[in-house]
Amino acid sequence: MKNRKLASLVALVIVIIIYLVNSSFQNMPTRENKIVTRIVDGDTIVVEGGDRVRLLDMDTPEKGQQCYTEATNRLAELISNKEVTLEKRGEDKDVYGRLLRYVIYNDTLINLQMVREGWAHLYVYNKDTPYYKYFVEAEQAAKAENLCVWNNIVANA
Repeated sequence: MKNRKLASLVALVIVIIIYLVNSSFQNMPTRENKIVTRIVDGDTIVVEGGDRVRLLDMDTPEKGQQCYTEATNRLAELISNKEVTLEKRGEDKDVYGRLLRYVIYNDTLINLQMVREGWAHLYVYNKDTPYYKYFVEAEQAAKAENLCVWNNIVANA
């Protein structure tokens, strides 16, 4: 009886350890390098293999809105036809089937750069990333400087 309880306890501990190890590996960032083959708009790209990628923690204007063309052109200038690193943290895809990724080129977090330069608003998928505070600071700076997406908002405030 005593051995049975001990065996059950040991089995429970093993199951908990396996669960915790598996959970922590799922939340670890994964990275892969891909070439950007097309810029869809200011926050969506297509990479080799045909995957559509939605840049995390930012949202650019939609077609017909102020700064749409400029944001799309700036993203193209930064990464079109270049090899980038896609970093996955958290959810894999959005409701439209696009991969959710941070995009890094030459050690620069492109998502953050787009927010800092005022081409995008902060659009948080997950506050529990090491980048979150930098995105908040970048947006505040762009807003204070009345950059593109903030220009009309600040002028009308």
